[in-house]
Amino acid sequence: MRAKRNVFGLSTDFAEDVTKTNWGVEFTWIGKTPYLDSDSYDDGVSKTDSLNLTVSVDRPTFINFLNPNRTFFFNTQWFLQYLTNYGDGFQANGPVNVLFTFAAFTGYYQDRLLPTMVTVYDFASHSAGFLPSITYRFNESFSVTTGVNYFTGQGQYKDMPVRSFAPTSGRAGDKAYKD
Repeated sequence: MRAKRNVFGLSTDFAEDVTKTNWGVEFTWIGKTPYLDSDSYDDGVSKTDSLNLTVSVDRPTFINFLNPNRTFFFNTQWFLQYLTNYGDGFQANGPVNVLFTFAAFTGYYQDRLLPTMVTVYDFASHSAGFLPSITYRFNESFSVTTGVNYFTGQGQYKDMPVRSFAPTSGRAGDKAYKD
């Protein structure tokens, strides 16, 4: 039997003239999404509906002292998720999850030199990522990109499932039954 997934979604895009921003809004409902559940005794998996909302805002902006010839393009995206039947034994954070990204980039020398900065932050796990990069385009077929991906955050302990997909390992101490 093949797994199937029921998904229903709506989306819209619009421009807002006062702030000169472009907005995108998307909503999806995904029925009966499987999640690892430490409290499930039969197969270690519980199913819950997932409600997802994404909001994206773009704005091109001139910053003349940094780049008088091109705009800086700013984009932020917010991802919100709600799990309707979330349980304490779920291995995923919930029932509400929020993640956001922020990106900024511009072009110099007729868009041959392209610096980019992307950040991401996950509120539930208190983790973040910073991804600066710079690209030099020699021509339309050849370019070189260099960058750094720096991630930071803290560990999270979750209850071990009764029946796990992964083999058990030797654990000891006060965190012996936590993953």
